[in-house]
Amino acid sequence: MTTSVKPIIAITVGDVSGIGPEIALKALLDPHTYDCSRPLLVGDANVLSHCIAKFNLPLKLNLINRVSDAAFSHGQVDLIDLANIEMSRFSFGEGDAMTGSAMIDYTKKAVMLALQGEVHAVIGGPHTKSSVEKAGIEFDGYPGLVAKLTGTKEEEAFLMLVSGNLRVVNTTLHVSLKQALELVKKPLVEKAIRAADSAGKALGMSSPSIAVAGLNPHAGEGGLFGEEEQNEITPAIEGVLEDGIQAAGPFPADTLFAEFGKQDIYVAMYHDQAHVPIKMKALKNIAALTIGTPVLFASVGHGSAPDIAGKGIAEPASVIQTIELLSSINVKNQLINS
Repeated sequence: MTTSVKPIIAITVGDVSGIGPEIALKALLDPHTYDCSRPLLVGDANVLSHCIAKFNLPLKLNLINRVSDAAFSHGQVDLIDLANIEMSRFSFGEGDAMTGSAMIDYTKKAVMLALQGEVHAVIGGPHTKSSVEKAGIEFDGYPGLVAKLTGTKEEEAFLMLVSGNLRVVNTTLHVSLKQALELVKKPLVEKAIRAADSAGKALGMSSPSIAVAGLNPHAGEGGLFGEEEQNEITPAIEGVLEDGIQAAGPFPADTLFAEFGKQDIYVAMYHDQAHVPIKMKALKNIAALTIGTPVLFASVGHGSAPDIAGKGIAEPASVIQTIELLSSINVKNQLINS
């Protein structure tokens, strides 16, 4: 892949009290990362220097103020240092207001770089919601945050979990099950399906096949177990079919996900309905793509794992998978627009 095609990807280290810094650094140890992309980190130099020494990683930091200063050389980690961690207060596995606020700052900086056209894509490191809450910042996950930072309506930003040929979109995300039931209405379901279709096309599918899950047991069984399928989900599917989108359903979720992977994209109604099947298939190798915003943004498909933070045993597979995913999307878009 030529340098002109390789996308510049800003990778944030997430909550530094977790495994984010470790897996970001380890991902940059893999030479293939530089074969398919030009990566740089957004984080704190003191924390990353500490990680390099603690985990005995053969890496050196290259502090940069501008993306144009980056070397993009394997073994030399280009870093935009926000210097927002007091090491006297820092400890692995103990997220607090400082680390939560810092995670938000890293994301803001990286998204700003994307909006300014200085980077092609952004990867958000694993976060810890409790740390962000301690900082007094409203946060329900990356899709909502990226929507706010890009001026996108929050109800138009969705999460798509991706692992190889497995792709599932969340209609609702980090809300209670009770709230999710209240939110599953025709307009939102239709937006989720349309976002799934657009994302599929960005991934190179000319007309992605989209299977939509029901909300209730047996997809409502004709109204016996709930009317959301008849009143909300089916009308949403009919609405997108008018525009040529290849959507079908609603299907009972238990049997639909038993055949996971036969359709290009699946649309689930709530968090666990989406996350359980794909995490059973590929827990450590999932990318979480935010769709519906003007920024190409993804995060790793797992949390900050405070229980193993600082032990040097975290695996970078999810970061590498996410880099490869964003690189493939960016290259396809460049070729289409060239």
